[in-house]
Amino acid sequence: GYTTHFFCVASFLWTTTIAFTLHRTVVRHKTDVEDLEAIFHLYVWGTSLVMTVIRSIGNDHTHLGAWCWAQTGRTGKANNNVFYILLYILIEHGNNEAVHFITFYVPLWGAILYNGFTYFQVIRMLNNATRMAVGMSDRAYQFDSRTDTKALNRWGYYPLILIGSWAFGTINRIHDFIEPGHKIFWLTFLDVGTAGLM
Repeated sequence: GYTTHFFCVASFLWTTTIAFTLHRTVVRHKTDVEDLEAIFHLYVWGTSLVMTVIRSIGNDHTHLGAWCWAQTGRTGKANNNVFYILLYILIEHGNNEAVHFITFYVPLWGAILYNGFTYFQVIRMLNNATRMAVGMSDRAYQFDSRTDTKALNRWGYYPLILIGSWAFGTINRIHDFIEPGHKIFWLTFLDVGTAGLM
């Protein structure tokens, strides 16, 4: 239900704080990251809460077994606030799958893009630093630097873990949005099987 949504959003948001920390320390050479711990908590838990509350507005939450966080009930009223009016229109006149997509998959892929861009910059900076160190040292160190460079390049795989974990879920969600009455077993199987990889 909502707890699953909350903690799944929080889990991929924590990866963005890790990427931010790496970027801030390696690329920007800042050492004040520990001072940002409260802001990280506010960002992760606050954003997760907001996404979960938006997801819950207008839902007639009935237990649907293991898939209860993707229910399709639509009820509820909106406040006079413009945000709530837009949300009300989306929920009442749109598809509840769209709300789930907006409150989960859009932030997820935003996090994946941010992590990929950030890790790319971190890896590039570390590779440049390694090349400079090799250029300033003797030839004997160059063999060891290739091993170090391979280890650094493995950092680029971390954003791929998120992609591998959620690609089939995203494809499945888009398919369910386009053809809500036609479920594909193998796609659902891959969605469930790979979502736990993160």
